[in-house]
Amino acid sequence: MAVVPGAGSRHEPLMRRAAGLVLGAAAVVLAGCDLFEPPAAERAETGERAEAPTADGAFRHSQSEDLSGFYTPVAETGEGEGRLLLVFIGQPADFEAWEKGTRNSEFAPVMLEFAGGERVLPERYEVSDSRVRFSGTSEALGRVTLDARLDGGTLALARRNLGTAEDPAMEGAVTVGGRTYGGVKFAWSMGGG
Repeated sequence: MAVVPGAGSRHEPLMRRAAGLVLGAAAVVLAGCDLFEPPAAERAETGERAEAPTADGAFRHSQSEDLSGFYTPVAETGEGEGRLLLVFIGQPADFEAWEKGTRNSEFAPVMLEFAGGERVLPERYEVSDSRVRFSGTSEALGRVTLDARLDGGTLALARRNLGTAEDPAMEGAVTVGGRTYGGVKFAWSMGGG
């Protein structure tokens, strides 16, 4: 005897029941997704990573080399609390997370740190093997930008020597609160100072 779909097959109740169980299980799984994640407001208060919408085109990276590390100015750049201490560039995973919207109020894949303890996170960045462009705003320092060229050969040498190279690994212009410092040379290191 042939079973004709829709004609009252003896398996039809079992199939409906299985479909109901699958849909019910999916609903439970989806409903439980937020059980282990505190609300966004609580994550922000504790400094935990929170999901933020991505800004189209504001954050781009295309480096094929490992640029991660700390880039410190060879000569003093800035004054007082606005003196630049370092430029931090993170690992590829840091860039990918940031660009997908995983953000933290204290850390970014590219950020600048100043003598007054101010850490400026990006509103825009573009990072490649040969260039770093950054733009951010600080309440204390105002608009902060960086437009610098990377020297891949010097950076590779510094990385092999764990931070010692005669030539700067990066050179460019830094603007802090309306004042621009040109020709700033940066030495690379694995640590922050």
